[in-house]
Amino acid sequence: MLQLVESKPAIDAFIEKHDSVAALPENMSRIIQMAGDRDCNTTQLVRLISQDAALAGQIMKAVNSAYYALPTKLTRLDRAVAFMGLRAVKQVTLSETLRKMSKPVKLGSYDARSLWDHSVGVAILARELAVKSRAMDPEEAFLAGMLHDIALLLAAQSEPANGAQLFTQAESAAGSFEPLEQEIYGFNHSELGERLAGKWKLPEQVASVIRWHHEPRNAPEAHRAMCTHVYVADTLCCEANVGCPLTCRLQQVTDEDLAATRLSREVTEETAAKLRILMRLFVN
Repeated sequence: MLQLVESKPAIDAFIEKHDSVAALPENMSRIIQMAGDRDCNTTQLVRLISQDAALAGQIMKAVNSAYYALPTKLTRLDRAVAFMGLRAVKQVTLSETLRKMSKPVKLGSYDARSLWDHSVGVAILARELAVKSRAMDPEEAFLAGMLHDIALLLAAQSEPANGAQLFTQAESAAGSFEPLEQEIYGFNHSELGERLAGKWKLPEQVASVIRWHHEPRNAPEAHRAMCTHVYVADTLCCEANVGCPLTCRLQQVTDEDLAATRLSREVTEETAAKLRILMRLFVN
């Protein structure tokens, strides 16, 4: 079990040096909060989205994609939001937020886009597994999956030389990823992510997933099921070779993990087989 307290000084120093990593774009945060509110004012949501041309364009592209297969293309943002529903709008917003945070950086054989692809894949699988298990809110599972590696992306981009060194060493090493992070940064992405989740005021369960997605059995009991869902999604995404697999390449889905998710191996494999089709809504 990793000791978070030992990494606090290194995390403090990192955030102080790169204070921009401690804040999500304000407009994106408001959109995400509104889309998650059942009493959301749709008119106000559309107004907020319209202030972000890239996000508005992504929503219009999504609603007119093969995923929805509309007989006639929609041309108005308000109609697109109404048709897709708040859940889908929230998910596209999260995806677009993370994509915009993915600045070009070379990470060995991978890059920031590889990390984004992986996060989208894990988010989709976590949501679908949650739907199958009926053990938790699929939207919260999607949010947790999308953000589980957010600190890895931010750390690699904030210090490109260290990021390149980390991924290059990870590609040539046979061991796990996190000890290399500790050696290079003085902390790992799960620890940094937990700290950022607190600054962003994310739900406690999501913060717990970010901290324990590689070690779900060590998670607080109240959040263990969600952590295990994301762990399984993370592992399946790695096995499907979606995005960068280095952080989870040694993981395996055990019978104990499946029991914790209330899912059969057959169901998880069937869900994973649909991943690339499901990603069409998010990946260009």
